[in-house]
Amino acid sequence: MQQKLAAFKNFANHLYPHETDYLMGIQKFSSVINGRILSDINFNCHNPATPRDYDPAIDKRSYSYIKRWITQELDKADVDRFYEWLAFTEKQVMLDAITPEEEKQILAMLKTCNPSHFFFLRFYELVQHFRDYVLIRVRIKFYKPTNDFLKKYESAYSRGMAINNRLNQAAADIIQQHETLDIEPIHYGEFLHDTFNDSALDGYTRYRAVVRLTFLYYNYREFDNLRVVYNELDKLFKTDVFYSKRLLANYYSNRAMMHSKLNELDLAEKYGYLSIRQKNSDHLFYLANLCGVLLRSKKYERALKLMTASVPELKNTNSIYNKIGFASFYTRTLVYNKLAKKAVSYASTFLDAYKKEIFATRWHLFFSAYLQALLSSEEYVKLLSVTKRFNLLNLEKQYIDKTVYMPVLLWYNEVALYMEGRQSRDMLIENIIQSSKTLLQNKYRARKLVELLDTLSDSIPNETQMIRNRIFS
Repeated sequence: MQQKLAAFKNFANHLYPHETDYLMGIQKFSSVINGRILSDINFNCHNPATPRDYDPAIDKRSYSYIKRWITQELDKADVDRFYEWLAFTEKQVMLDAITPEEEKQILAMLKTCNPSHFFFLRFYELVQHFRDYVLIRVRIKFYKPTNDFLKKYESAYSRGMAINNRLNQAAADIIQQHETLDIEPIHYGEFLHDTFNDSALDGYTRYRAVVRLTFLYYNYREFDNLRVVYNELDKLFKTDVFYSKRLLANYYSNRAMMHSKLNELDLAEKYGYLSIRQKNSDHLFYLANLCGVLLRSKKYERALKLMTASVPELKNTNSIYNKIGFASFYTRTLVYNKLAKKAVSYASTFLDAYKKEIFATRWHLFFSAYLQALLSSEEYVKLLSVTKRFNLLNLEKQYIDKTVYMPVLLWYNEVALYMEGRQSRDMLIENIIQSSKTLLQNKYRARKLVELLDTLSDSIPNETQMIRNRIFS
């Protein structure tokens, strides 16, 4: 029985809080025992630090039933599983290999799928292919319901496709804001909000709007506005509108980043751990975000343990974006664990291997970590050489009028010049203070300045205190 309960606990521990909230909302158990087991699962999902024990006196068949019921109900609600069915069924249609049972499944879905279904647009296209398939074969009995469905929802499909085309352009402009100084995509905000809040649209389109709003608000550091969006999304995740484990993990990771930016570190850590509860293709990205939170919370050893255990996974990801993020946070984690020399070695090797890719994306994140490692290991000459060789100060300066600008590389370079005796203390202090003046008006960037000063205090403690006194007096 203990072994059986161990297997059940392992199953229950991999559930997400939103999953159990959803299950609590739909359950109609006549058995008090079944309701009690589900209630215990829900409690433990929300309170992992103080879980309830599962009663070993309860018949093991009840635990088996609940496990089976949970799996079935989540599978039915899972939009990713529905997409897998769509992709497979479309292949069957296109290859003239569809079976009578699969045809019945399509006809059954015609009665339940409407424009608010998560993958409505994709299902509509499947029905288009199926209509052509049955028409050519003079299957009039099947042709009529498929044709009726397509005519009924033709305008909804056209509207959804038009909105998605605009979402594509919004994504291009919002993402390219990181790389070009000419794009200001803030005007997309109202369109994205309207799209997300439109319950007549399919869930996929609405969620795409949320993803773009997330990037947009990060670009402009409008994290309080992002909180409003996520609070609405939180309610929807307790239903079957947007449900899948993949989307939940993404949501948890995004919430972790948001709470971190708002300096709500306990919440950030909570959601960060939820995001890595199950591994998927973005696991390294979510892990790096969590470690960033742990570093800010000064939980250095815990961050190092997590990062070190996941280093081998770096070879298995094709996402250079995730690789650079992981390498950057791993470098910083080594620094905070007094392993600066190892951090320099790791970052140098990574730079040699991915120099072109680093400059194509996330160069500032990587070099912020690399220069911090060089400063901590007192390799001032090399730090100055790296900034000059890659023209980093001019690259950073190009973003001085952007909300994303932080003079990280400039400050590390200033300290290295000072430590090498190539500029005076007064000049060091003045240059840092001057570069910070315009940033103090924003509470987020002002907090980041404080954190940046903390990273300098080990190298120049007295000077750092003088800078603090001047800046915040």
